[in-house]
Amino acid sequence: MAGALLVLLAAQPAAHGATAESGADDASLLYLSSGDWQRQSTPHKVALAADFMRIFCTDQRMSAASLADCLDRDKADGALFERAMACVSALSAGR
Repeated sequence: MAGALLVLLAAQPAAHGATAESGADDASLLYLSSGDWQRQSTPHKVALAADFMRIFCTDQRMSAASLADCLDRDKADGALFERAMACVSALSAGR
């Protein structure tokens, strides 16, 4: 699993064009800080969450909107990617 994740991360371009919305690299949850996440519009958060779910989650029981909401509520320290994984894992553990 970790090897596949590393291959996927290596395949992603290191730099993407910045958007006017965030001024930061926001092509993926992998590249966003918590502050960058908070500056995104709700539709963009859902789109980022959907992309995350499509790539990293084989269990799609959590909707992208639910993941975005979880990330909005979760103010824990740590990388946004790790927080997203924790949100998805908590759903899987609770069912």
